[in-house]
Amino acid sequence: MRAFVTIGLALLVAACSRPAPLAAPPGGTLELIRSISRIEGNALLLLAGVQNVSVRYDVDCYRVTYHVRGAGRRDVLASGLLALPRGVPARRLVSFQHGTTTSRELVPSELDQTGIAAAVLIAGNGHALIAPDYLGLGGSSPPHAYLVADEEARAVIAMIDFARQVDGVPQGPVFLSGFSQGGQATMAALRALEASGEDVLAAAPVAGPYNVRGISLGVALRGDAPSDALYLAYMAWGYAHHYGHPLESVLTPNYARVVEGLFAAPNAPDVIIAALPDNPRSMFTEAFLDAFDTNGPHWFLDALAENNVSDWRPRAPVRLYYGSRDIDVSPEEARRAALGMRARGADVTAVDLGPLGHDNSMLVAAPLMLAWLDQLEARAPD
Repeated sequence: MRAFVTIGLALLVAACSRPAPLAAPPGGTLELIRSISRIEGNALLLLAGVQNVSVRYDVDCYRVTYHVRGAGRRDVLASGLLALPRGVPARRLVSFQHGTTTSRELVPSELDQTGIAAAVLIAGNGHALIAPDYLGLGGSSPPHAYLVADEEARAVIAMIDFARQVDGVPQGPVFLSGFSQGGQATMAALRALEASGEDVLAAAPVAGPYNVRGISLGVALRGDAPSDALYLAYMAWGYAHHYGHPLESVLTPNYARVVEGLFAAPNAPDVIIAALPDNPRSMFTEAFLDAFDTNGPHWFLDALAENNVSDWRPRAPVRLYYGSRDIDVSPEEARRAALGMRARGADVTAVDLGPLGHDNSMLVAAPLMLAWLDQLEARAPD
């Protein structure tokens, strides 16, 4: 009983205390949304299923709005999460890219499960965390260009630039990580940052779709995972809006209407899955399926090929974590990406986490990613 009273008092004190105010950089906003004590952070990680890692510091979480230069050369409002350790200088800026969400509200800036876990894991261990919501999610109004690599990279890089103007955020090379869709976003951001001449400390994506044309599409069309039809419909909808093609050029007229209704307004994944067929191929037009089966021309196939993020040579070291029993994102994504990048001379390793499915791979990878970050940080303290 005495221990429970002590914990309760500690949580109460942490909840009542507030950090020193932070000024938002020009053109954006910075709003404190929650402070999480070290004790609470450890409890939250335990409840999330993250093991072999502890939280060392209290964490202050901020909702950020900032502007991104969109594909049409106009500024677009975006949002994300900034989390800082309380009472100590942050050692490294870390950008974590979240996985697939079909809701504007289930994003890091709203402190969803991913946002909280990333905040306590990373900021709770002495680093500054940012977690972009991506364009079209959170406080951003355009349709979400799901798995369009350049759009993801723009949102990540603009938030890095914004965060570096905040007092207490380190200025050195960023460390990148992300899960599922965030794995692709991580590699897209790494490619764009290095193309601009910026150094990146390292990248550690987990269970990402790095070759959406060459691997992801064919695997999802088989329908082995319950979410395959959702992934494919989300891609078709996002790509049609982004590239300016009618959705009926990819999906049958009936499913084009269904999918437009499902993604134009937020819907829970189970609602979307229930509205889509068990056989994902039945959503698509005969013309598209013929192009896919015969490797013929089709704008959607060409657009998917443009969003391959594994056909280049990173300068920074990269670890691609994956679970060998993942049916949502094939283990071949990490294996083939690592082989191809190493053939180009890159320091890229595919890390097999064991016989794990999609979500569990992130839980097991999290402490490994943090340990690698700390090893790199010890060797490169600047």
